[in-house]
Amino acid sequence: MLKTSFYYVKKKSKKTHYVDKKLLAEIGVRVRELRKKEGLTQSELAFKCNDAHYTQIQKVEYGTANVTVSYLSLLAQALDVTIFDLLPPN
Repeated sequence: MLKTSFYYVKKKSKKTHYVDKKLLAEIGVRVRELRKKEGLTQSELAFKCNDAHYTQIQKVEYGTANVTVSYLSLLAQALDVTIFDLLPPN
């Protein structure tokens, strides 16, 4: 059987959501690298993203948050990079 890094999750609303754990983990590593390069704490980055608490940044960096394109755009603006800089290289 072929193992993959993605799976489908059914939520309470009975909609199925696609999740790629490997991709989310790689994005998290990039966000952490860029945040540290800018000299920001998770709380400071959260503030720049208009989040009330650092936990969303923490979830992104750990690869547990299935982030939207809009949130990636917000992170890219806060880190002064393009959205493509947050994605892992091919």
